Amino acid sequence: MDLPDLGTRLAAANHLPDPLQRYRALRDLAPEIKAALAAAQDTAIAEARQATPEDQVAEQAGVSVSEVRRRVTAHGKRTGVDRRPGRPPKAT
Repeated sequence: MDLPDLGTRLAAANHLPDPLQRYRALRDLAPEIKAALAAAQDTAIAEARQATPEDQVAEQAGVSVSEVRRRVTAHGKRTGVDRRPGRPPKAT
């Protein structure tokens, strides 16, 4: 789910006339919104990391180096990109 679509759905849910229907619609959107925001943040950090060393990305983003690494790893898993070029995939 992309952020603009979720924004449209959030706005629509927020305008439902019945307060309990509005509550349920907003409650149901919460996990999707959280996941979409995390994915967008992961992508942004991964893009920044391509051009800038991780310690500088961390400093400029206001997060730890481990948070940068975690987000780059999450982005790689989400997109199917192995962040360890040249290394064989782990055996499952």
